[in-house]
Amino acid sequence: MIFKAINIKIVLHAILSKIKKLFNSKYDPYQPLPSNLYLDPSNITFEAYKSASLELSFSKNRLDPLIWQKLARKKLVDLSGYQDNRKTPKTSKLFNEIKLSNSIYRKKIYLRISPKSDIPINLIYKKPYNHKAKVFIFLAGSTSGAHIGWGEAKVPIDHQRIFIGADIAKQAADKGYLAVTFEQAGYGERLEKKLKNKTNNNRTIDFANHLLLYGKTLVGNGASEISYVIDWLCSEKNKFSISKKNIYLYGHSAGGTLAQFAAALDKRIKGTLASGSVGPIRETIGSRGCGTGNGILPGFLNYFDTKDIIGLIAPRFFIALSGDKDHIYPYKGAKKVIDGAKLIYIKLNASNKIASIKVNGKHQYYSKETWKVWDKFISS
Repeated sequence: MIFKAINIKIVLHAILSKIKKLFNSKYDPYQPLPSNLYLDPSNITFEAYKSASLELSFSKNRLDPLIWQKLARKKLVDLSGYQDNRKTPKTSKLFNEIKLSNSIYRKKIYLRISPKSDIPINLIYKKPYNHKAKVFIFLAGSTSGAHIGWGEAKVPIDHQRIFIGADIAKQAADKGYLAVTFEQAGYGERLEKKLKNKTNNNRTIDFANHLLLYGKTLVGNGASEISYVIDWLCSEKNKFSISKKNIYLYGHSAGGTLAQFAAALDKRIKGTLASGSVGPIRETIGSRGCGTGNGILPGFLNYFDTKDIIGLIAPRFFIALSGDKDHIYPYKGAKKVIDGAKLIYIKLNASNKIASIKVNGKHQYYSKETWKVWDKFISS
């Protein structure tokens, strides 16, 4: 009887709380509190941001740009856990090609990068295949998976994203690129299935936290995997002839964040377009929730901000594209980063290889604008 009474109390309390929240969205059961107190945990971080040293930022170091890049890249490898001592992956499974349209085909491949880890990639190409084709690596945002890159819907929201042009890998193939879709850890067929008591409604936070336990990060792991894919593309194990000097990277949202770090760490990437994903750390993931763990590197603000990551890409092409109404990475933040990164581009006589592009709209794929910018800056 006692337990039954307690359960009734719990139910009644829950109903009452919901009613109060219905009429007052700011309802807080802990109010009122004494005045003149600082109780929010984020007060600590916001205060720390004011004194963040950014001691390896290029704007604070009047070093030769190439010397700075060498020092900064080494530190970024340490902070991210990027794996720079790799062996070329083997093909663990290879599937027959699938026809996507009149002249566009897809071939699925699994690359084994370690005894217990496989990376799914899909090669999208146009027939007849272009000898020494340029490579276009597609990184999807934090949605359902890389399959939207070739225009396949597996969950309901995919239809909307494909309708607005998220099948950018297929579009790249139609332009003559060898498009490569890369399935990021936690998405699509790499969704975590074996972990016990995993965090609900989030695909990557558990993996991100577990990586931190042994000194690695989500972006460092992802950048390493992209480098593995490039290793394979450039090896004799890849039967598709490619132009090794023309490897490009496109990423949107979480994929764009990964694209920035991958290009900063792997100098074989000739050009990068990051969509809806560029902004100062302290004004983006540092000032809002970051449930994915994406872009979080321990100690990062002791050494860098985003402009320095882009500075590591110089003098190679880098384009930031953002909507003026993007609620996650608005254009004004992207412009601030690019303006800051231009210093090293100017020093390396490459000021024409970096740009921030504003589009009218929210946080989404912009295929038409992407190709307009791509053709103007990267493939011109």
